[in-house]
Amino acid sequence: MKMYLPPPGSKPSRRGVLKKGLLGGALLALGGGAFLFTRKSVEVEPPADGLKVLTAREFAVLTSLSYRLLPRREGFPTVELVQVARGCDRILTLVDPTALTETKQLLVLLENALPNFLFGRRAATFTTMSTDDQDAVLSEWQHSRITVRRSGFTALRSLVMAAYFSSDTTWPGLGYPGPQPGIYDPNAPVWKGNGAERPLGNGTFLPPPAPAAVDGGTP
Repeated sequence: MKMYLPPPGSKPSRRGVLKKGLLGGALLALGGGAFLFTRKSVEVEPPADGLKVLTAREFAVLTSLSYRLLPRREGFPTVELVQVARGCDRILTLVDPTALTETKQLLVLLENALPNFLFGRRAATFTTMSTDDQDAVLSEWQHSRITVRRSGFTALRSLVMAAYFSSDTTWPGLGYPGPQPGIYDPNAPVWKGNGAERPLGNGTFLPPPAPAAVDGGTP
């Protein structure tokens, strides 16, 4: 079982996770196609407190994705315990509408059997594939020459990891003790400069240099 890392030098766009363009738009249209997409997804029971922004199908895709990206590891809680897909749903309530729409499009593209067949000859939805085939699909997305797949993998992986490691149940495995008392003082003044104006940048405040002495001699 593999752990996936984002490709070197890849960075998600500040405006969204997908590259807008002819090819990117064509892939998204392909991901939403009806042919082969009508194949069933694995049904996953939603969280007890419901879903905020994801559909049941999108939640199922994120659940399957979480199992592949976060295999069981000694000293760390399981995907089930952390409820990673639920955490993804909650994180997505905080993003802007463009990022939410594009994330949903990525999940549809990953699940749809039509692009899975065209790119890898696997006529199955992602959630119904064997674990080996799921790993192969994710590897293809990660190393694809197509920007929308490569950057899409990075975005979905980042979402899953954020949902997992934001849980305090994962912190002992990382050796992180959690927020420590006394480090943050909410009542501390913003700037302690003995009455001096705060500098524009970070760093140590230095007083202005003393004016140079005036030479009173003959030029």
